[in-house]
Parts: sequence; structure tokens; C-alpha cells
Amino acid sequence: MKKKEKGITINKRKFKSLEEFSQFGRGCATPRPNHYQIARADEQERSARVNLRQIQKIEINVQFTHITFGQKGKITEKQREKQIDVLNTAFSKAGVIFHYNPYTVKFYEEKTWYNMDHGSVEEREAKTYLHVTPERNLNFYTAGIASPLLGWATFPYELDGDRIRDGVVMLDESLPGGNAAPFNLGITAVHEIGHWLGLYHTFQGGCIGFGDQIDDTVSHKEPNSGKPLDGEPHGACKIGEFAPIHNYMNYCDDDWLNEFSAEQINRIKKQVATYRKGFIVQ
Repeated sequence: MKKKEKGITINKRKFKSLEEFSQFGRGCATPRPNHYQIARADEQERSARVNLRQIQKIEINVQFTHITFGQKGKITEKQREKQIDVLNTAFSKAGVIFHYNPYTVKFYEEKTWYNMDHGSVEEREAKTYLHVTPERNLNFYTAGIASPLLGWATFPYELDGDRIRDGVVMLDESLPGGNAAPFNLGITAVHEIGHWLGLYHTFQGGCIGFGDQIDDTVSHKEPNSGKPLDGEPHGACKIGEFAPIHNYMNYCDDDWLNEFSAEQINRIKKQVATYRKGFIVQ
């Protein structure tokens, strides 16, 4: 008899399984760019003619802004420190260093903003009032956000057209020590900041379309979830290949994701040099 799988509750909504949550989108509300946006971003990157050897260090100041409602959303100093540690470990091979100033951390109580949804009036209002200069800072917002989301981000190419929205928005319970298990180790922030630095999902476009524009990540038809076993296809588009089940831009559990590919690292550097030059240490 097949063992009945237990349900899981993520950000106030129950799912039959992690696979169902993954198919829903693993709580990532970052919009998938269309073919025109992908092609335009790639053309701008090519036009920038980035010399990767000249980019040795990328230093990013994180502006933590915590939107609260009563006792909800009160992120601690220990959580912020751990989140920064997780980010620095994940992006170390790209030469990216994250830091923050504890004295600039913001707390702002507003019920409607605390429950904001992606693309909502409330998101626009909150960011208009709370954002800091995006050319020099990563605006990192936390809130309760709409169910069942874990977070979302803006892409680098969006900066020129909408500076106010630039940054990432995270479910407060997804930070290290939160209650959104198995997504409470801070890896959701790695995933969303991956978008903010120009990376797409590894399953972008499935087995057709433009893909994730990365040559060394295996294309797969759909996101993976949970803790899939190594050495199996898991939806890889070509026979003999294996989906990148440990890649940060996939949808597996936090403790299963631990790598960026070499070409993803190169893309991060190129995207920063094209759109976010203020973070490059000369």
C-alpha cells in the first residue's frame, strides 16, 4: 500500500505535497520574462563587452527593511546576521560580498503593507516610502506578504524603467530561524537575489523556448521539489542528462540547494557590469 503523503502548510495555505507547492511556483512570484525581454537583456549585456577578469569583487550593501504588524514580522539581529552569512556562502565564488549596517535597519508597522502582494498598490506605496538608492543598495524587504508566496525580485534590466520597485521582497518566516520549514534556512533569499543579479530559473521555458541562457545548466521540463535523489533524470530534456537538483535557481528544499554553475557566476558578473556598476569594487 502506498504511504499517504502528509500535507504541508506554507504561508497560511495548505498543499497536498511539496510537489504541488513546487508546481504552484514554490512561492516565487518573480515574473518570467518574455522572449523580447530576454533577448533585449542579452543584447545589452553583449553591447557592454564585459571583461570578466576585471571584475574580482562585487560589494553589496543590504538595506534591511522589515514591515511589521503588531508582533508579526519582528526579525532579529541574529536572523539578519545568519541571512548575510548564507548569502556570502552562496555567492562567494562569484566574488560577491554582502554586508549591512545594523544602525540603518528599518522597522515600519503598516497592516496593508505587511500583507502586500506582488505588483500591488500596497507594494508600490511601501517601496515609494521606504526604498533607498538602488544603485548603491540592495533593498531587502520582509513582510507577511500574500499567501502562499515566499518572495519575489526585480531583474537588473528593470532598474532603468522603475527604480522604486528595485530589490527583493521576502516572507519574514523564510529567513533563517523562521517558521516556513522546509524553506526557513535563508535560501529563498539566495534564489530571489539570484534573479536580482540576472539569473533565470533553471527550468525557464521547459524543454522549448529560450531557456535560462546558461550553457552549463541542464534544461528540464519543470521545477523539481523536495529532496530528489542524485543520478536520476528528474525531467531533464535530453536523454542521459540530469536536472540540476542542487542549483539555487531550482525549487527544491532549502537544505538541498547549494550551488551556482560556472556560467551562472559569469552571468552574474556580466549583469552587474551592465546594470549595477555601482557595486563593483575597483
